[in-house]
Amino acid sequence: MLPKGATISMHYTYDNSEDNVANPSHPPQRVRGGNRSSDEMAHLWLQVLPRNWPHSEVDPRMVLQEALARHNIEKNPGDFEAHYNLAAMLQGRGDLEGALTEYELALQIRPEDAVANNGMGSAFLASGKLDKAVVHLMAALKNRPGYFDAHYNLGNVFASQGNFNSAIDEVRAAVQVNPEDADAEANLGSALAQNGQLSEAKAHFERALRLNPNHELARENLDQVRRIMGPAR
Repeated sequence: MLPKGATISMHYTYDNSEDNVANPSHPPQRVRGGNRSSDEMAHLWLQVLPRNWPHSEVDPRMVLQEALARHNIEKNPGDFEAHYNLAAMLQGRGDLEGALTEYELALQIRPEDAVANNGMGSAFLASGKLDKAVVHLMAALKNRPGYFDAHYNLGNVFASQGNFNSAIDEVRAAVQVNPEDADAEANLGSALAQNGQLSEAKAHFERALRLNPNHELARENLDQVRRIMGPAR
């Protein structure tokens, strides 16, 4: 067990000279750092087992991942993946302000990245900043037209704005990308129902329940649509 604040270091030496009997190249060749089998490399790998997991209320693995992302950013502020991963972790635990900050930093590095724009859009959606969410989700779809998550999230934004025609278009596009997603089917049914298209809404709620018989939202909305439509004739 390592004490808190312990520092682990590794010292390594490269010997690419003729004197090294293990050198595979005779005469010696210039070798650079990299991950190919012919490159020089030195990696220190640590396998960590968090203590008191799973009995702790906080998942120590997420604490470690967040600490690693912050460490990578401190060492290299231009690390896109570290900013994005930290943003996703912060969003996952409900820190939307922190998530938006990190998504913004990630997008300063890769402004057109579809995944980061989708993450930014979903964080704005969760924050209730719907107009800003639209901008980033549309940017995500511009660079990845068949992006399920961006279509799905944009559909939710339009539905929240009361624009059910556009919501239907986006969630329908999401269903076309992934026909086996019960949430998308249920959301499409909800948008159709809000738009007065009850027969089609009913069909999508039923499909959502075939995909996931335990989908409570689809079941509740289906019951409501059936009551509105009345007995089948």
